[in-house]
Amino acid sequence: MKSVGIIPARYASSRFEGKALADILGRPMIQHVYERACKSKMLSQVIVATDDRRIYDTVKGFSGNVQMTGECATGTDRVSVVAEKLTCDVIVNIQGDEPLLEPQQIDMMLQPFIERPSVQVCTLKERIHTIEDFHNPNVVKVVTNLEGDALYFSRGSIPSTPANKQPIFNENALVYKHIGLYAFRKEQLLAFTSWKRTPYEIAEGLEQLRFLEHGVPIHVVETDIPLIGVDVPADLERVKQILEKGGPHF
Repeated sequence: MKSVGIIPARYASSRFEGKALADILGRPMIQHVYERACKSKMLSQVIVATDDRRIYDTVKGFSGNVQMTGECATGTDRVSVVAEKLTCDVIVNIQGDEPLLEPQQIDMMLQPFIERPSVQVCTLKERIHTIEDFHNPNVVKVVTNLEGDALYFSRGSIPSTPANKQPIFNENALVYKHIGLYAFRKEQLLAFTSWKRTPYEIAEGLEQLRFLEHGVPIHVVETDIPLIGVDVPADLERVKQILEKGGPHF
């Protein structure tokens, strides 16, 4: 099975313009992501996909693999543009603002494609440990069936309970947040980006629901490795502190 990792990266961002090039201990964030993704044991190559010449030149500057794309509506669309030209079986969409990415997380997503040929899409989930995260609409929740396939993703607090019962959340509750890394069979990714947005996708603001609304299962693998992204400039300090202490480790 040949798998390729693609990192969509854009310069414009309403909350943090140019964050792909933000300096983290002397290297741009996109370099941290790229180099960590290259540590995956199961990716044959890693490609940065961008429509910005500054990012393109930066990746070339550290001898990274990069391709220019046109303007794209979403990161998934940008990944699809590059994937269409590749000869491979599986595509991994790696967020460009995850400088603490663990290569092991990529490999965990790819293993089900080998073990279960029917798997078309795979992603990750992590146990929720605080009631604040459980009720936070910015923390996307996921519930799965007995085979580990997603039943639904929501910004709401799921699974929930009737109002006249105690809240489902406690330290032993089986509640999970979705980690936004995805692996797709190439043909399924290309099909996805050809479909129009779907009703629940629009309602929740979660594009992965487009797969479920089209009847395409999403297999979900549990991990205990947290993924710490950079959404705003303040997040950079937390990332720098973790790296200065020598972690995370491959």
